[in-house]
Amino acid sequence: MTQNSKEWVTLARVVRPQGRRGEVLCDLFTDFPDQFKDRPEVSLLTPGGLRTDGFVEDHWMPVGRSAGRIVLKLRGSESIQEAEDLGKSEVQIAADERVALDDQTYYVNDLIGCVLTDGETEIGTVDDMHFPQDPQGKRIETAAAIFVVTRANGDEVMIPFANDFVAKIDITAKRIEMQLPHGLVDMNG
Repeated sequence: MTQNSKEWVTLARVVRPQGRRGEVLCDLFTDFPDQFKDRPEVSLLTPGGLRTDGFVEDHWMPVGRSAGRIVLKLRGSESIQEAEDLGKSEVQIAADERVALDDQTYYVNDLIGCVLTDGETEIGTVDDMHFPQDPQGKRIETAAAIFVVTRANGDEVMIPFANDFVAKIDITAKRIEMQLPHGLVDMNG
């Protein structure tokens, strides 16, 4: 399989330079940041669609205002200018290289695009997920993620991804069946 025909998964997106030695601050899209140590070979996808090979030399989790993000030191990025050139690039791996998950655990990108139903009633398509954060930007692990669902009429509705509401998830069929409390959809729409 060629690099262009693979399915890719975004682990991080470059926000801006961090430091003076080519490091970049990134939004983090994985719960497994240590995989950068275990599998440092990555693919970089520029906003213009150019894909290049990359290598993560080092990574760390910042504190303070940047908590919840990750700093990456990529091979070949040695200056602020070179880090700026990476702006908005996506740091990706092939989908078949993702960390294996436990049962009843899902990757966000597998949930995106699923049709969400309340019983048999279609609510819409999952277009995004939000994760509650504390004032320092750190994810609140005990809070349910929020599905951003686009309805057929284009309106967005927020639905909590709470285990108590989930009846069935079928990733292959791209379908999430939930049993939602009466009025929740109208209240969050």
